[in-house]
Amino acid sequence: MSRPFPSAWRPVAAVLACLLLAACSRSTLYTDLEEQQANQVMAALLAAGVAAEKAPAASKKGWEVQVEKADFSYAMQVLDANGLPGSARVTLCDVFRKEGFASSALEERARYKCGQQQEIEATLMRIDGVVDARVHVAIPEDDPLGRNPREASASVVIYELPGYELRNRETDVKVLVVDGIEYLNDPNRVSVKFFTRAVPPAGAREQQMPVAMSSFSPVALVVLALMALAGGLVAMRKRLPLPRRAPAAPEAPSWKDE
Repeated sequence: MSRPFPSAWRPVAAVLACLLLAACSRSTLYTDLEEQQANQVMAALLAAGVAAEKAPAASKKGWEVQVEKADFSYAMQVLDANGLPGSARVTLCDVFRKEGFASSALEERARYKCGQQQEIEATLMRIDGVVDARVHVAIPEDDPLGRNPREASASVVIYELPGYELRNRETDVKVLVVDGIEYLNDPNRVSVKFFTRAVPPAGAREQQMPVAMSSFSPVALVVLALMALAGGLVAMRKRLPLPRRAPAAPEAPSWKDE
């Protein structure tokens, strides 16, 4: 016959169950990220006060970033405001990498244009305040008769953080694009549009949901567990019957010479 579970240990069991749930309460934000992408996500979350962890992805194809379930919604707002994780950039060498023996003229032209776009986007992304950038280049086909000179055009979309006022640098952006794209010689053939990303308001994290067990630090959880264990031991000690003292043995009569 099994012995009933002592009621004094029930608080300890409850705390241990909470600790087990806390250990399993992390959610994966993104997975299969490149290490640079994962580092950028980690930096943005830690700067916003979100406890995040980076670990190898379960698919073993990259990295994944995890946060507490209580911080999941706020973490997604932070990453969306910062345009993270950014898409993987393709360099000009990657674009021109051939998989077969020969390529058509259309494929070579598409690779060349894609490479130019990617290089300009990567340069724009290094400007302070730029969250994301997209560049679309239009290069007309070569006229065999030479009657119409090839004159390219470009469209640039920049997503910026509040307060940077990158619109004042529109001329610099146009010059950068003109100098980086072949057959593009007129800055007036470059259109630049700016959009400001929304940033989560101050205190948004506190309004998401009440503090959960998972939001405590590991040290605090260990201390709480030790306190609960000590409380259970004290309660058990009070419930245990005290050992009875053995009756004192009667003293042997002493005989004295009268």
